[in-house]
Amino acid sequence: MKKELNFEINILPVLDILSVMICFLLLTAVWIQLGSMDVKQAIGDNSASGAKNPPALWATINTDNSVQISLRDIGQKMTLEYRVAASRQGIDWEALNMRLQGLKAQLPELKTAIIRPEAQANYGDVIKMMDQLKQTQISDIGLSPLGT
Repeated sequence: MKKELNFEINILPVLDILSVMICFLLLTAVWIQLGSMDVKQAIGDNSASGAKNPPALWATINTDNSVQISLRDIGQKMTLEYRVAASRQGIDWEALNMRLQGLKAQLPELKTAIIRPEAQANYGDVIKMMDQLKQTQISDIGLSPLGT
């Protein structure tokens, strides 16, 4: 004789876990903010179109908190370089701001900047450098991850 098999699956624990997961996802979805930044390629290879690169400011943040500023593609064969020494607290933001304002006054068409932080540079200093450049009316800011 064959016995009749009565097989029941208890789905109550699965439903409990599923309801908790749905509540968790709904509550955390409120806190997610997608941040975006409008970026475009500031400097590129324009050899096909024959156009030349716009004047650009390259700022290198060194590990000793000094900032090396280079001006490139300014219409001359040479590259102008400036160095802003560090202060006791870190980067000398006042001296850097004065230098940037002076450069912007000399070259009003300067709208492009590339920041090249060294590997040990402070992340907060990179963000503050971006703010300084924006305040100086330099709108196209890029970040080069290839700093030494």
